Amino acid sequence: MTDAIVFLGIQGSGKGTQAKLLAEQTGFQHINIGDLLREHISLATDIGKRVSRTITKGSMVPDELVYELIQASLHEECPGIIFDGFPRTLPQAEHLVKHYRLARVYYLDLSEERAIARMEGRRVCKDCGSNFHLVSHPPKQEGICDECGGTLITRADDAPAAIKKRIKGFFAETFALKSYFEKLSVLISIPADNPVSEVQSIIWADALLG
Repeated sequence: MTDAIVFLGIQGSGKGTQAKLLAEQTGFQHINIGDLLREHISLATDIGKRVSRTITKGSMVPDELVYELIQASLHEECPGIIFDGFPRTLPQAEHLVKHYRLARVYYLDLSEERAIARMEGRRVCKDCGSNFHLVSHPPKQEGICDECGGTLITRADDAPAAIKKRIKGFFAETFALKSYFEKLSVLISIPADNPVSEVQSIIWADALLG
């Protein structure tokens, strides 16, 4: 059974940043479900086509398809997985506990107001996908990617209407997972309003020395 670490928290809490940093340190594979879905749709893989058809119909991607996507993306020799954006619902959490050896869940605690402010400042390069933030990680030249010179844009899911919808979904389904994982004694709650380095230090001390 593969070891797994989960990053849980409201959108904009820094899950992706901390998951990537921990993956680089541990050698675990970082799996971001949203990125995986977009990648498979872009590459028009079999899974991507099925996901695209589902989204086009206005339906949610079914859990079984999400599980299939994860399984197809695993690296054979990876010592473990760091999940970012999964699980989102209780059935997904139960699937995770059943099929993986859950080592830790890091809940990055951030207020709704701060989450919105963070998401509104995010920008992504439309060419290479590099991420920036107008306040915490601004590009050297306004609107231009430091990496490839491409144009920086606001992701569709960071538009005001989309942000409200995502946050509503978080409190409707994903927030309940905090209690679920607390009962399993695997959850640590970390104030996510602190600087990235401070949050990182808390996580590393627990994950690497604990």
